[in-house]
Amino acid sequence: MSKIRKSARDKDCQVRIPGVCTFDPATTIWSHYRGEAGGKGGAIKSDDICGAYACTACDAVYDGQRPRPAGMTKEEVDLDWLTGHIRSIRILAREGLI
Repeated sequence: MSKIRKSARDKDCQVRIPGVCTFDPATTIWSHYRGEAGGKGGAIKSDDICGAYACTACDAVYDGQRPRPAGMTKEEVDLDWLTGHIRSIRILAREGLI
């Protein structure tokens, strides 16, 4: 497991999808970007740099494993994830992981 993925332990969720986020650091994982621009292909996850600290609930909605909140578009979920990605990259930089 990479240093970036290990660093997710006990971090706050940075994706924070309204009506979904648990705000529980015990459930935070390193959520990988779902697009091919991040190196994803088939069953291969994106590169670790293309990720965000997300609680498992936010990650499940972003990944499509759980439905979006009523009235929320896929684009809004993607924007929440991308905002969380920027927050996460700043944390990684501050902690010297990138």
